[in-house]
Amino acid sequence: MSISKTVWLTLFIIAYTAYPLTATTADWQGLVQQGDELYGKRAEDNGEKYVRDAILKYEEALKESPNPEEKALAGIYIKLSRSYFTLAEYFAKDDDDESELSDNGQNWADKAMDADPKSAEAHYWMGANLGLWRSVHKASFRGGLTGGGIKKEFKEAAELDPNGLYGMPYMRLAEFELASGSPQDAQDYAEKSVEIGPNLMTNRIILAEILWEQDNKAESKKVLEYIAAQKDDILPSEVLENRDTIERAQKILEELNKGQEPDW
Repeated sequence: MSISKTVWLTLFIIAYTAYPLTATTADWQGLVQQGDELYGKRAEDNGEKYVRDAILKYEEALKESPNPEEKALAGIYIKLSRSYFTLAEYFAKDDDDESELSDNGQNWADKAMDADPKSAEAHYWMGANLGLWRSVHKASFRGGLTGGGIKKEFKEAAELDPNGLYGMPYMRLAEFELASGSPQDAQDYAEKSVEIGPNLMTNRIILAEILWEQDNKAESKKVLEYIAAQKDDILPSEVLENRDTIERAQKILEELNKGQEPDW
């Protein structure tokens, strides 16, 4: 007895539902969300493992995506670039490890810029990773912030999203101008970064350094004391970063109290 067309259609629908040919949007976006949750735990014990596990989720999301060429996937590339920067900046075992991690970060940022040239985050993380890489390789002075188009990336990020990224593009530009011998421009950028991201302590410690270099040491010390008195969760999304900066400020204040020059 032959099977009717209706039965064949029913069987096909059941099979397709059970074994879809492509991943759904919910599949890969769910993986991205899992990656975000893992990355959000980077300040906890075993923070490095959480970041590495987040990377695995983001990479899995890319594999599951129905169309890896979609502009929307620039967001995943950015998250991967940011994650590799975090590993390089806070968890690298040595210079070789930092170099490799920041190089990976550059590669993902490059993909993000190809997918979405107008993404401020893509330009920022390219500059940040490239700065780390150049620092390791002694390619330029002051943390690798000069040369190689790094300033261009931070300026592009600031222009594309003037009030975003907690003011970090302006903070990086402040570092650049300080290293380039333009302290007033550096202070202007630093103050702008603090205005946008007052609870990101990195913005404030750069301002403190600039004030110190301009011989405004009393005001610089006030900024350091403010930072040192903060809780690291004053900006819940940046606990790891704030904790590191608060500890730096406390260490610098100890040096000052001993009559030593600060090691910024």
